[in-house]
Amino acid sequence: MPQERLKEEPMRKGAVKLLAIAIVIAGAYSLNMKLNLFPTSADSSPEPAPVAKAVEAAHEPAAAEEELPDRFEKLELELAKGFKERDERFSASYTGDKSELSDQMTDIIRAALTHDDYSAYILESYLYTIRSWGNKSTITVEAKYRESPEETAKVVQAVDAALAAILQPGMNDHEKVKAIHDWVVTHVEYDQSLSYYTAYNAISLGKAVCQGYSLLGYLMLEKAGIPVLIAEGKVNTGEHAWNMVQLDGQWYHLDLTWDDPVGAEDDRIRYTYYLKTDEELRADHQWTRTYPEASTRYADALKNLAEAGGDQSDRFEKLKVAIGLHWLEEEHTVADAVELKERIRSAVASRTGKLEFRYEQGEDFPNELKAAFDGVGVAVGYRASYEKFGSGGDALLVQLHLNYP
Repeated sequence: MPQERLKEEPMRKGAVKLLAIAIVIAGAYSLNMKLNLFPTSADSSPEPAPVAKAVEAAHEPAAAEEELPDRFEKLELELAKGFKERDERFSASYTGDKSELSDQMTDIIRAALTHDDYSAYILESYLYTIRSWGNKSTITVEAKYRESPEETAKVVQAVDAALAAILQPGMNDHEKVKAIHDWVVTHVEYDQSLSYYTAYNAISLGKAVCQGYSLLGYLMLEKAGIPVLIAEGKVNTGEHAWNMVQLDGQWYHLDLTWDDPVGAEDDRIRYTYYLKTDEELRADHQWTRTYPEASTRYADALKNLAEAGGDQSDRFEKLKVAIGLHWLEEEHTVADAVELKERIRSAVASRTGKLEFRYEQGEDFPNELKAAFDGVGVAVGYRASYEKFGSGGDALLVQLHLNYP
């Protein structure tokens, strides 16, 4: 399973006061991220991946304990516009106490960057200068980005072409999310050199680390009309980024990177980290910033939609099966060794040739399967294949082929 590490360098801030006509306060911010891939079969060496301090705080509240006062809203919006338009140098004005402005400036910029995740996550570094005359101040920001406007334009062109190919007339939002998920994980592979971090890298080279997956997923989902965020937190080896999407008013986690595992021996699309709740994702992801609550199990939501009737019911039923959520239902589940033996005996009695089910207690499955065939009273051979189901617990997806004399 691909895993990533992100290391942060301390923020550097300088302040210089010039006793002249104006007071000039300058602050420079930068952050180096290091993302390491730790595949299960090999070690990786850290490589630098600088991104902005704004990335660290892009989705936490503008201030740690309280929101910014309303009087800073106009300034926040002006700065947000400059970052979103990818300006390398832009200015905004403010009227009010210059000392309070200086104290709040970090939180104001953090708040400005929450207006567009794409801009925040390609921002490499920024420097701001405050020049004040009386109660009037001009804030000038100089910014560096990991992706140029020309590169972003190429990403948008590629995304438009991809969406035109995969989004069919009449698709509902649930089908659109699956189509985009499938396109990303089949057109991008994890960058094991740890050198490529942007959506441009993902579409031009076909490879990127988690940041590139999340940026590309963000842009595709946003252009498809799906509410989307970029989220970040920690996995067992460090920090990691993924997406959150909203469907029918409910938020879900979507980790495109971890649904595209390094070293997979087949091209089968996986949905292990597809539209997960907070509880489900916490099995191997943690986060400390404030994100929308994700509390609705997607399996339940999709089942309810499929059972609701109407002209979309069949589409939701097919989607449920395509994602593999039908394995969670009772008729496709074997709970334990006792139920496994009953299922085997019933299959042998009816000379069934193939069984597929989700086995909930798979820790000692080979021995339990052997025991289930003992004493069936009929000569029968079997071949079993199974794999882990889901991101937590011991559940397995099992396929059995039975052979009779």
